Amino acid sequence: MLFSGSGTDMVIRSLRLKNYRNYDLLDMSFDPKTNILYGDNAQGKTNILEALYLSGTTKSHRGTKDRDMIQFGHDEAHLEMVVEKKGLTFQIDMHLKKNSPKGIAINKIPIRKASELFGIVHFVFFSPEDLNIIKDGPAGRRRFIDLELSQIDKVYLSNLSNYNRIINQRNSLLKELYHQDHLMDTLDIWDMQLAEYGTKVIESRKQFIRQVNQIIADIHYRLTGGRERIELSYESSLGSLSLEQALKKKPGERHSDEKHFCRSAQG
Repeated sequence: MLFSGSGTDMVIRSLRLKNYRNYDLLDMSFDPKTNILYGDNAQGKTNILEALYLSGTTKSHRGTKDRDMIQFGHDEAHLEMVVEKKGLTFQIDMHLKKNSPKGIAINKIPIRKASELFGIVHFVFFSPEDLNIIKDGPAGRRRFIDLELSQIDKVYLSNLSNYNRIINQRNSLLKELYHQDHLMDTLDIWDMQLAEYGTKVIESRKQFIRQVNQIIADIHYRLTGGRERIELSYESSLGSLSLEQALKKKPGERHSDEKHFCRSAQG
């Protein structure tokens, strides 16, 4: 199992684990270039890579819940990753808890939003779970795109966060309308914001797919000896409609489209 400890301007210096997966206590330092983890199966090599990825993105590449990464018999796990980037040192501490949200600190200062962590470390992770991008449904593919874009584009992360927040607030409003009809007047306000951020999210995803196509088209063409060409496309659940057009439909007509899109966009 091989990984690089550095990027163009970033080096992962060390990783410490306590009560994480199969590790009671682990303290590792990394070479700034290439690192090879080797050993028998089921000894925890992938767990180390997962811990690095988790420390930089707040998510497991396996999609595992926090409580399932805590060692059996314990209520908490601790991860510490030290990164050097552009001459600065960042110590990322993460506490996983069974019954409450994870705690994250950068250089001993707690952060309020996970988005504050994105951008310090950039990961390209290859694992057997990557096959799920093809095998599973569209939600997994959107999740993959969202995570990639969130690491490299702060504006996209902000738009996505705002979109998901509006979706949740708007859904709460729709439930209240059954008992409080006078709230219908506020729905248009949420629809305007939903259309604004949703459109930005979709356009960024489409641009991401276009950029990926530029990279993979020539590679795939050469790998197949010039016999095949590959192209990715992004298909919205709204079809040819824009989000704004879908939201302007009559309430009875648009409910199905909205429900489908909202679920799709959130992944």
